[in-house]
Amino acid sequence: MTFDPRAKALLVIGLHADRRAVQARARERGMRVFYVDPEGLEENSVFKEYPIEGARDEDVIVRQGAIKALGRLCELAGITVPNAVSDGPITR
Repeated sequence: MTFDPRAKALLVIGLHADRRAVQARARERGMRVFYVDPEGLEENSVFKEYPIEGARDEDVIVRQGAIKALGRLCELAGITVPNAVSDGPITR
């Protein structure tokens, strides 16, 4: 993976956002690492924890699903996203 030389941070989004090789390369470049990951999932109405492996103390972890977290980020940044939803899947 090649990073844009203007990049200042790496945003890792995923059900289990553990991409240690990419994170290591980002850190070598002095980039901050931000995770959006609930650190688990619900199975049969029970939340099963899956902690992020490889996160460091200086990393930022947003423990929410991607749709909710990115919707809030857009809201804070004043970005309007057409047809955005805050909870649940995007459907068309």
